[in-house]
Amino acid sequence: MMTAVEFIGSDLKRMHAMLDAMIADLTPEQLHTVPAGHPKTNTIAWGFWHYVRTEDNVVRFVLQNRRPTVWAEGGYAARLGLPPVAQGTGMSTAEAQALRLKDIALFKDYMRKVWASTEDFLAKVDPADLDTIITVRPLGDMPKIRAMGQACLSHGMTHVGEIELARTLVGAAAQGV
Repeated sequence: MMTAVEFIGSDLKRMHAMLDAMIADLTPEQLHTVPAGHPKTNTIAWGFWHYVRTEDNVVRFVLQNRRPTVWAEGGYAARLGLPPVAQGTGMSTAEAQALRLKDIALFKDYMRKVWASTEDFLAKVDPADLDTIITVRPLGDMPKIRAMGQACLSHGMTHVGEIELARTLVGAAAQGV
């Protein structure tokens, strides 16, 4: 029988592959277009940035006792001209729609380093450590394994669905996830 760590790890790998494929063929215009011009809709670029930053923050900073994020270690905020700490939670729609990934190749580099960091963490973690109760803001207290399942896997799959729909609304082909 598959363990919880194996389940989360295999589905995160599957989700990462879906996200990699979903961003691979998008133009900068498609990434930054507000889908259907709807005033309350976030761009695909924001969705990617928000999710990758969230996984980076949860896996590195929250689960590994404030270990510096890939974002901080690589100086990605300065290199991409984006907020040094924010991950999009609580951002207004106007702020989210204004977010720009000025160097898509550099963002993809960051994204792939986050995926690798998560895989490394899951390969080395003591499963007993995942029973430790932590605080995930704004979600509250929970075991580390739930943080992986809720804040990373479930949350990420929600964004996969949003991005799949948004792709069609900005004129990109559906990926069929």
